[in-house]
Amino acid sequence: MKVKKKLIATSTALLITFGGVSIPTYNMNTNHVAAAATSIPNPYNNQAAVDAKADELIQTAINLIGKATYSHDIKKTYPYQFACASFLNFVFEQNGVDLATSTEEYMMQQGYDVPRDQLQKGDLVFFDGNRTNSDPTDHVGLYIGDNKMIHMANTQLNVTITDLDSTTYLKDSYVKAKRVLPSLLSANPATKGDQVVSGYFALKDKVKINSTTNNAATSTFTNAGLIDHIYKQAGITLGTTNINEQMKLGTPVSKENLQKGDLVFFNNTVGSATPGLVGIYAGDHRLLLASTAYGTVTRIFMVDWYEQHYLTARRVITSTTAPTAPTVPVVPTKADNIASLASSLIGKVTFGYVYNESTLTFTPGGFTKYVYKQYGVDLKSTLTGYQATLGQAVQKENLQKGDLVFFSTNNSGTSISSVGIYVGNGEFVQLTRNGTVKDNLNSDWSTKNYVTARRVL
Repeated sequence: MKVKKKLIATSTALLITFGGVSIPTYNMNTNHVAAAATSIPNPYNNQAAVDAKADELIQTAINLIGKATYSHDIKKTYPYQFACASFLNFVFEQNGVDLATSTEEYMMQQGYDVPRDQLQKGDLVFFDGNRTNSDPTDHVGLYIGDNKMIHMANTQLNVTITDLDSTTYLKDSYVKAKRVLPSLLSANPATKGDQVVSGYFALKDKVKINSTTNNAATSTFTNAGLIDHIYKQAGITLGTTNINEQMKLGTPVSKENLQKGDLVFFNNTVGSATPGLVGIYAGDHRLLLASTAYGTVTRIFMVDWYEQHYLTARRVITSTTAPTAPTVPVVPTKADNIASLASSLIGKVTFGYVYNESTLTFTPGGFTKYVYKQYGVDLKSTLTGYQATLGQAVQKENLQKGDLVFFSTNNSGTSISSVGIYVGNGEFVQLTRNGTVKDNLNSDWSTKNYVTARRVL
């Protein structure tokens, strides 16, 4: 968690002893929240392994209560020190699962999206307390069932178990959840790609990487030599320990279509066509690499160096098709619903100096008050000046669906006299004397009259 926030601790509950630590009696075996809709299929057919691993992760995290403190300086021995993402990376690492990052933004790009009502123990849950900056998330926790997560909260609470609805920050800042365990574990049955990845981890930190010698007896390999050895152990013959020759094997594959077990090549100098490093793609943006400088390591593809030095990828496994993540229904947010309702009322609302829901007759501020009211948001007043004091200010370039946008009506861009609802793609809906209309923020009228914007969701 990059920005320290004061979170409220656990809700009151009967204490029990779990892993030597007294904690509230949450239902640790609950996979889904009670209101869950139809379950999301597991394309990897490894749900038993996922459930067992989730229990192990939760147990490890609980065992760190009272033993780890909040710090941006990572310390992996007692007394432990972590921030929110490095805490989870350590928990996963201790249980043989490789997230390959201590950064919540990179964790957020792994796995696949899960609707809030279908959370499962082991899922990662993300929050963002500042929607106006470029960071998509500033906090992450591990879902443990019964609407609870365990997380490294802050310097006051450290590792704690918290209900997802227990604080204003958590309720208002929830972004999304990602299901990472199915794809980070082997499919059932294991694919050739899974076997290659498992073979790498079996040798990780147990081999010596040099620039000239390949000797399995002494566990000494070059970068490309280790690659050849790992694939041979999985029953795949590359037939060469030369990186230039390896870059000609199999078939080319785009970065967007990488699968577990694909070979990924990088140069040492940006712009060069000569490969200097070959790695194994391990799924979910993870790279398995070996170099004389760092030994055997895992890295995240999105890191700048790997983006800048990427050359190509080759698929040398042809006997199986990797599982694909399930299609998860998109769950509209409150902002989506407000923007959709505002757009649906174009041409259906009448301007008038009253607030009449039965005839849909409003002032501009009355229109926005009515739309937000339908989704449980009380703007408290129909006065545009008052609405312009609500929520928090947001820059024009950072507008999101559901934000209120305020205008003058005399081409001055100063005194507020009208308000609209931002609906995305540079457009907003507002009530004018001619009825509800949609306009673009770059139109001549908007440019001259735009004053400010507020985020109230």
